[in-house]
Amino acid sequence: MKTSKIYFLALALIAITATTFTSCKKGTDDPVISLKSRNDRFTNTWTLTKYEKNGTTQSLDGTTYIFNVSSNGTLVRTVEGTLFGFATRSVENGTWEFLNDDEDVRITIDSKASIYNIQRLASSELWLKEVIKDDTYFYYFTGK
Repeated sequence: MKTSKIYFLALALIAITATTFTSCKKGTDDPVISLKSRNDRFTNTWTLTKYEKNGTTQSLDGTTYIFNVSSNGTLVRTVEGTLFGFATRSVENGTWEFLNDDEDVRITIDSKASIYNIQRLASSELWLKEVIKDDTYFYYFTGK
């Protein structure tokens, strides 16, 4: 009798744990188990490593895009590259917020808001999808 109670409690604990961990997964390619909340994973310094338009990889042309995302809903976008052979650097402040039960994120910079669907949010990977009219964009970031 005592053994069956232990088995029942173990199965109940496994079921509760499995439900808890799988409910944390929001994006289609999110990790199954994460000890950090989505907010904590999104708070990072993200560097754009690749982007695609309608399935075709686009050139970053030696330009670096960095998003320094803070947990308080603010971010700083830094763009560095060259223009006509001269080094350029642009720094802009913005805000961010999760939408649709944390499945999307709205990023606003210079009063221009863009909504991205979060495809993957891991500690060091962020994949965003944006649809503009008939075009679909995927942005791939690596984090620190």
